[in-house]
Amino acid sequence: AALRGGGAGAGVGAGRRAFPASTTRTRRGGGATSLTSHSPTRASAADSAGASSPAASTAQKPKRTPLINLEGGRQMSFVRCECNKCQGLVMCGDKQLLPTAVVPQHYDLRLSPDLEAFTYSGQVTVSLYVHEPTAAITFHAKDLNITAGILTDAAGVERTNPGGPDVLYGEDKQETATVALARPLTAADVGTVVTLKLKFSGELNDKLCGFYRSAYPAPDGSGETRHLAVTQFEPTDARRCFPCWDEPALKATFGVTLTVPADRVALSNMPEKSVVKAKVDGRCINPGGKLMKTVTFEPTPIMSTYLLAFVVGEFDCIEAATPEGVTVRCWTPVGKQEQGRFALDTAVGSLSFFGDYFDSPYPLPKMDMVAVPDFSAGAMENWGLVVYRASLMLYEEGKTPVNAKQRIGYVVGHELAHQWFGNLVTMEWWSQLWLNEGFATWVGWRAMDHLYPEWKVWSQFLTNEQSMGLGLDSLRSSHPVEVPIESAGQVNEIFDAISYSKGSCVIRMLEAHLGEETFRRGMRLYVARHAYGNAGTTDLWAALGEASGEDVAGLMSCWTNQTGYPILSVASDVNGAGTVTVSQRRYLASGPGSLSEEEAATTWKVPLRASGFPGVLDEREVTVGTSPGMKLNAGQTGFYRVVYDEASRAAIMKSLPSMAETDRVGLISDAFACGAAGYASTTAALELLTAYSDAKETSYVVWSEMASGLGGLTSSFFEQPDDVVEALRAFGADLFAPLVERLGWEPAGGEIAEDAYQTSLLRQLAVSRALAFEHPATVAEARRRFDAYLAGDLKAVPADLKGAVFASALRQGGAEEFATLKALYAAAESSLEESTLLGAIGGGARDKETVLAALAFNMTDVVRKQDGGSIVGGAARSRAGRRVVWDWVRDNWPAVEVKFGGGGVSSGLTRVVGASCAGLCTEEDADAIEAFYLPKKIEGAERTVSQAAEAVRARAARLRRDAAPVAAWLKK
Repeated sequence: AALRGGGAGAGVGAGRRAFPASTTRTRRGGGATSLTSHSPTRASAADSAGASSPAASTAQKPKRTPLINLEGGRQMSFVRCECNKCQGLVMCGDKQLLPTAVVPQHYDLRLSPDLEAFTYSGQVTVSLYVHEPTAAITFHAKDLNITAGILTDAAGVERTNPGGPDVLYGEDKQETATVALARPLTAADVGTVVTLKLKFSGELNDKLCGFYRSAYPAPDGSGETRHLAVTQFEPTDARRCFPCWDEPALKATFGVTLTVPADRVALSNMPEKSVVKAKVDGRCINPGGKLMKTVTFEPTPIMSTYLLAFVVGEFDCIEAATPEGVTVRCWTPVGKQEQGRFALDTAVGSLSFFGDYFDSPYPLPKMDMVAVPDFSAGAMENWGLVVYRASLMLYEEGKTPVNAKQRIGYVVGHELAHQWFGNLVTMEWWSQLWLNEGFATWVGWRAMDHLYPEWKVWSQFLTNEQSMGLGLDSLRSSHPVEVPIESAGQVNEIFDAISYSKGSCVIRMLEAHLGEETFRRGMRLYVARHAYGNAGTTDLWAALGEASGEDVAGLMSCWTNQTGYPILSVASDVNGAGTVTVSQRRYLASGPGSLSEEEAATTWKVPLRASGFPGVLDEREVTVGTSPGMKLNAGQTGFYRVVYDEASRAAIMKSLPSMAETDRVGLISDAFACGAAGYASTTAALELLTAYSDAKETSYVVWSEMASGLGGLTSSFFEQPDDVVEALRAFGADLFAPLVERLGWEPAGGEIAEDAYQTSLLRQLAVSRALAFEHPATVAEARRRFDAYLAGDLKAVPADLKGAVFASALRQGGAEEFATLKALYAAAESSLEESTLLGAIGGGARDKETVLAALAFNMTDVVRKQDGGSIVGGAARSRAGRRVVWDWVRDNWPAVEVKFGGGGVSSGLTRVVGASCAGLCTEEDADAIEAFYLPKKIEGAERTVSQAAEAVRARAARLRRDAAPVAAWLKK
């Protein structure tokens, strides 16, 4: 049944499993070494300040802890730490972790958000276990006003100043606050539980992180703009909402109470425990005399702060239950509940699949999934309350493109995989983020393969995850899968294709090596052993090693601790001796000539996956007795590149008609990557395109990789002479036009049902590429359909083709078409439709004036902060827009920073930074990128800038190698 308003949630019962209580723990700091605990004690200047022992008379009025003056007039409590890392600070210098004198066991959090004033008030009561004596309690807090605080010991005696707490804020980068104790916790308090109660207030910000607001049109059609409130805490923004110990290893249980307008839905991680509708303090606190309600939720299991969540707003709901009895609900904008049906069905299937895969039932009694208008990332895996960007949860049959449906399914699977890998078992520290994201990425694809086998996801895995991982990791400015993280400010930089894509590829490679069942036994052991706790990479290798009997840590350490990956060179014996030699070296986008001596000496333990070869190449090279023609990396499960000599390549091509789809994808992917970096010839990759086309290739994923390879070359050549650019355009048009002619614009009656899904994807790809390469007949048909669509025939442009058709209309048109697309954007009924139109507006702009108009439109309030990269990215990928975008961003930087700054892990500003210069290709461009961006020290973007500059230099090197031979090949 569809539920509306504030009455939802009554059908969700109490917990199905008894959660383990918050326990006394000594945590590890992350990585291989443990954090040495330390005890802050007051310096001698404070010793005579009259602080009393716990046994001292409570009638004596304690004096305030002394303050010292720092530079700039700021004051700080004179609290000194004996730890040699701290050097007098209350924040530990090792990874900037909090002191461990006290650790949280339970939070009782009460919040009252004001959805009109965009503020909230709160109170948090934290039960703290005392490990060591201390004179101060330090915790995380950011952008909060802490107005009151009391620490009471186990006997109920206050240890803070009765006249008010000394709340001392740390440096901005520390994001901490300290409550100085008038009566320190001593050895007598060790082993007891003390209570810290803090009152505070904050802003419902517009930064898409912490506790923030999101605008939506009133469901009653009045035209009023209303706001909901929602959280995004990962990685380190729980501290923006309430004072807390905001580190993944400091797990605790949480009780949440929200006081909200009675006509709003309030959700949190757990089911409702009670709902009381009453005026607050005998009066209405909201303008207009709105009745309020106080919603208290059941306590959570022990978990990290970044997984806590709550949402307050107007929603409709549909629900179902898994066979195991878990209630699953999808919350949508009012009136759109049926658009949540596909996500709901996928969630029900995924929860059951993961419960079986891990041999561990989903432990919470319910799973809520909420679509919100503004969300910086795609979705967030909060335990029991997953929040989605609306375009990644809502699906409407006939109106949502086929690739978007698949994306929705995958995102749901990914987030629900986190309920086990990340929530139930959590990384020790952010340096092991890949354990969360890499595994959830891989097993999310596995769930989709189970639920929707017609999607053939493992082939698409290659053109998505493997392609992105190999691309980013080909740069020196990449990073290891397990990367040292010292501060919260560095965490945002590693939510990238290394943690997600390479991490998932490494997992897939290991599963292929160990075998599916062996790998699964190891994963079940890992989850069972570390449930409700924290674990690291070595714990994962230990479980898999125990299940397989192999030295998994010895095999995999090079893949997680070293940056980059190898390229294998395959050479046949020229004298006909019947041998093949395979050698390895590091692959770099800048080419083999750029390898330093240290880089050249780096090796990996490489699963070869080819008959007649050793299972693992663990040395520089190996020679085996076999004939040429054996393709390495069968199934493309290995995370590496392969380049073949002429004899081997010719022999492999003879088996092309019988080659598996994944291996055909691998050949084309390796050919273009090796050509781009100078390990092979780009013209050989172009010949391969022709060979695939002549062989009547029918696979969507193979054509997708062909399009990617040709697109990369075309992008690099955007400033080559006009005749070369035109020849590349004509080559691309001739390549894809026959596909359009064969497949048509709509499904034909004779299409085989089991192939319909893949055919739909191939049709979408073929039409979009033919239009991008401006094939005349395809362009003319797109214009005819665009005009019919505007005249009221909405079926003239199928949902799968809207983005390509809209962009083509603008590309071939001008101001009139630009105004039309803006009007369609204003009338769009879904966030997915909005995203489609923004991409068309950016990608279709053909001249400088239209590009600038599109960028100006991007700066208006009409375009949401989360969508800032769509127009910038679309325009920067076009030949007409690249230089215009780069100049515009630099000329308008202050305004760009104001509009798109904030957003935490998926900052819109970081997206704009990356998109603004992604297509440039000269050494001068690379220098300009570094000169403009690096001095600004944009939080979370420094690595993005370095990678962008390095990629530009790699393209410049490619042009020096490829410009002349490719031009000559095209003329032939």
